[in-house]
Amino acid sequence: MSDLDKRISDALDDGAKYLVMGEIAANTGLLVSPAPLEDTDYDIIANNIDLSKGCMVKVVHSRDKFEGDIKGSDYDFLVFVYAPSIIENGIIRPKYGRETDEHAGTDKKRGIYIFPKDVIRSAIEGKSGASFDPKELKTNGTVDKEKYKEYRNAFHLITELVPNSPPDFNP
Repeated sequence: MSDLDKRISDALDDGAKYLVMGEIAANTGLLVSPAPLEDTDYDIIANNIDLSKGCMVKVVHSRDKFEGDIKGSDYDFLVFVYAPSIIENGIIRPKYGRETDEHAGTDKKRGIYIFPKDVIRSAIEGKSGASFDPKELKTNGTVDKEKYKEYRNAFHLITELVPNSPPDFNP
């Protein structure tokens, strides 16, 4: 990977955090802010309107495969941003609908998936490292390759943990 490609890739990772902040705010009515810049395991803080309840959100972004690496465990939700794309000569080109081995059996379009921490734990338990594959989620202790689809745009999970959106808010 060239230096330019790495800088673009890093910028896309940072941009994913701001995308998620906007999506959480737009879909829940919650107050959203970046996490403190110190060493934290989460990227975003979401609070209700009177700041009496909040949660921590970790953002993972992937452009090349339908999985991501998780560092740390101090968060309430992991938001997985899947945006299949390639960088060619400093230009980002989306990959829509390509049939490749890496993408076989997965959604091939961009998506935002909201996973509660306990769901993440069930998918990575017993594995070394922190690689998270959404297709490894479990139902009743058994891997369910389709379960991840339930978490696409599941912003309601955040409002269930952090209720009390602004009065009369209807997402």
